[in-house]
Amino acid sequence: MIKARDYQEESLNLLWKYFAEGNKGNPLIAYPTGTGKSLLPAIWIQRVMQKWPNQRFMLLTHVSELISQNAEVLRYVWPNAPLGIYSAGLKSKQSQLPIVYAGIQSAVKNPAKFGHRDLIWVDEAHLISQDESSQYLTFIATLKLINPNLKIIGMTATPFRMGQGMLTDKGLFTDIVHDLTGI
Repeated sequence: MIKARDYQEESLNLLWKYFAEGNKGNPLIAYPTGTGKSLLPAIWIQRVMQKWPNQRFMLLTHVSELISQNAEVLRYVWPNAPLGIYSAGLKSKQSQLPIVYAGIQSAVKNPAKFGHRDLIWVDEAHLISQDESSQYLTFIATLKLINPNLKIIGMTATPFRMGQGMLTDKGLFTDIVHDLTGI
């Protein structure tokens, strides 16, 4: 069994607290590169599904290598996870499983195919443009038509963008729940 590092456990606890307190926003976790961001959604999803097995999740990112890496972390944490991969680059189009790790370039082509989702994790969240016609925001807007209560959790090593400022200043993310970047 894999054990989260203290700071990872702190992030997970802060996320639980964030939602338990009734916050309606989309939180962001900021960790430097190499600190184990990919473990967070794996542990979170397993814990949530142990309590509420009907929840439906996605993890979105922009390259097949990260999709594969993140899926392997989930399989390591939870070998029997009901996990599907949706990525043209990985030659897999599994959209209906309770947990789907997907590439945004593939997923945005048919967002309704994923049906109801309760929560989406976004790896490399700093890549989400503020442009409402961007792939990420178009995809999320379509899934919010299916579930208006859809929540998004972002992970990034760079919570600050030139020309925008902090990712929480304007855009999809509303609050940084844990920041280890020192920005």
